[in-house]
Amino acid sequence: MKIKLFIVFLILLLSVSVFYNLKPERSNAWFVSFADANTRETYDSFHHIKQAQKLATGKGIKVGIIDKYFGYSTNKDLFNGGKDFTGNIDAFEDIAEHGLWMATTLKEIAPDVQIYALCARDKNRANEAKAITEAIDWAIENDLDILTYSAEAFRKEERQQIDKAVQKAIDHGIVTTFIHYDLEENILPCGLFPRCPDSYSREIDVNVFHFDYNLLLLFQYENYVKSGRNVGNNIGAHPYFSNSSMSPVLAGIVAMMKEINNELTAADYKRILIETSNEIAYNGYTVMHVVDASGAINYLLKMNETAD
Repeated sequence: MKIKLFIVFLILLLSVSVFYNLKPERSNAWFVSFADANTRETYDSFHHIKQAQKLATGKGIKVGIIDKYFGYSTNKDLFNGGKDFTGNIDAFEDIAEHGLWMATTLKEIAPDVQIYALCARDKNRANEAKAITEAIDWAIENDLDILTYSAEAFRKEERQQIDKAVQKAIDHGIVTTFIHYDLEENILPCGLFPRCPDSYSREIDVNVFHFDYNLLLLFQYENYVKSGRNVGNNIGAHPYFSNSSMSPVLAGIVAMMKEINNELTAADYKRILIETSNEIAYNGYTVMHVVDASGAINYLLKMNETAD
């Protein structure tokens, strides 16, 4: 009898724990965020992350995430520093959404990386360009190694200003992994798609798995269920779809590379990523340059041995 009562008591405790740990922070919850999903096999199988983490974890490498909604005040254990460049304190300190998700994904790839939250995204695109420029200058002054950006493409009227800032960063040894940004010096990723946007002025550099299991948008999942779990060719309608995660995933891999050798140029890291990438069959079509994290790191290790 005592054993049964003890078991019931344990079940009750477990139920209470599950409720308080999984309940949404607000009644109109619109997403579910996980902390440790990207290390599962569905992600690792394309980029060999676990193999790479046996060789490097991004230790000592500083990565700045240009974004918003970091929830900085309640997630300081995740960040090594940061700054708001927009004047929107809520977007930096209080709201914990997109920027936080990007940081979580980055940490999954390179668990020992140092993350800096750079709040520079703004609804006013001209103000945003100014904030991004200031964030990049801050990254240079604070000796960051890598910068990520995961949002819509920059407008033509802001490109000259942002291009100048990015090129300055690259001249100072910073590697950028911005999505939707076709500046030649940037490492431009695309998902595992049959073709990438025609709007780019050049070919993409590498392909990165475009699903992020750290995050589930509930409205997207509801639409998926309503469609009978059949969304046809509408890739973006699948649950866990995420263009955004391509940048921090790529940045995490570059961080592991930089742990092995932090003396190369941005062009060198790009070249190595392309040369060590794999051609794979995916969903009935061929993807040409899928990033191989362990392949890139082993390339650098052999390069170091030759130099010695």
